[in-house]
Amino acid sequence: MSDKLIKFPPETPEQRLVSEVCFFIISIVIFGVFGQYSSIEMTFTIIITICILINLIIRFFLVNEKGDWVFFLFGIIAGGGNDFMSMINGVYRYTAIPIIPNLALPIFMWFFWGQAFLLFRKLFNIPWCKGEEFQKDGEFLNGWVDKELIFDICLVIVLRIVIYNTFMMDIWIPALFYGIGIGIRFLIFPPKKNEVHIIALLPLAYLFEGLMVVFGLYVYYNPIFPGIPLWLMLWWILLVPIILKEFFDRFEYQLKNH
Repeated sequence: MSDKLIKFPPETPEQRLVSEVCFFIISIVIFGVFGQYSSIEMTFTIIITICILINLIIRFFLVNEKGDWVFFLFGIIAGGGNDFMSMINGVYRYTAIPIIPNLALPIFMWFFWGQAFLLFRKLFNIPWCKGEEFQKDGEFLNGWVDKELIFDICLVIVLRIVIYNTFMMDIWIPALFYGIGIGIRFLIFPPKKNEVHIIALLPLAYLFEGLMVVFGLYVYYNPIFPGIPLWLMLWWILLVPIILKEFFDRFEYQLKNH
């Protein structure tokens, strides 16, 4: 089993996922060692940033796959951008003393979001989570966009507006909105088998996010175990197996055919 999962350089989707997880864990360890001190002295914020960059450089040098840069940049823009909007709306706050004060979130988190999207890519490509390949058979934009994607994008916009206005309310209020929104989505477009598989793996994402809170990197309002709010757990159910998978499948199609 170890020979099938661990090989350098990685060749199969499972081996690529294992190698990506290893580099991801290194980043988590970096946060664990220096995270709590970054709120006391900027030097530790700089140390974290340098260590994350070195880890990423080594990762790209050793296990880079065609198209990884696309997903890495997508993570910086989409993941970091979402973080940026959450920060300026006060949904949560980072504790690290920033190198650039007006950037809203630490520099290292922009890069870490890129790394997280690389991990999502490897996860989505293992057979258990991959599902059917994207086909340009949508109703809009020459097949790139279908009704399901339009609905999901609209739902994301609505839920982000909701959380910007309810994050300080009772713990159940934002969670209720998120639960209703996601429930309606799953009634209209039932989740596919591979999406259910990804949802089943989300407790691992909750664990990693909880560790970030435990390490003192940021603080949420009204958290539950493991330091993250209930609405966020529901948000991940929509974000990872549905929204990101839809976009990733389209990127993979473009990379495969060009």
